[in-house]
Amino acid sequence: MTRPTDSSIIANDPNKVSGQSSTDEIEAQVKAELLKELSVDDIRQMINLAKTGFVKDPTDYPDTFDEYGRNFRRKLHRMARVSPSTGKVYYEDRPMAMSAEEARKMRPRGDYFDPDEKVWIIDGVKRQRDYPENTVDYWERTNGAITPS
Repeated sequence: MTRPTDSSIIANDPNKVSGQSSTDEIEAQVKAELLKELSVDDIRQMINLAKTGFVKDPTDYPDTFDEYGRNFRRKLHRMARVSPSTGKVYYEDRPMAMSAEEARKMRPRGDYFDPDEKVWIIDGVKRQRDYPENTVDYWERTNGAITPS
């Protein structure tokens, strides 16, 4: 039995044996087929883009704070504070964790952002915003009556 060559495998006919085309010719045919629809200018543009480094690491986060005060690059939570003496707003950058357990284990304790409820868990244990039923307003509006939620 004869051994099939590269050209017979590419032709999807393993029984057909032809030693006429070499591997270099097959590679040239495949390259020509792939580049058939591209112009020379398209190829030059792709080469220039590759040289300038248009491909970036998918985990390369920007070094800015988003609308929730998160900075993933430096793992910080920017919290707005009010000065007790002057009443001016200043910002404090606190360590940020990716889970509540990680926030509790950090030293100093970190803050965790709960993406479901869109609220910060300060030091891994204290919610920055309370549930409505745990506020004084709620109990005054309902006259102390417990309502199912």
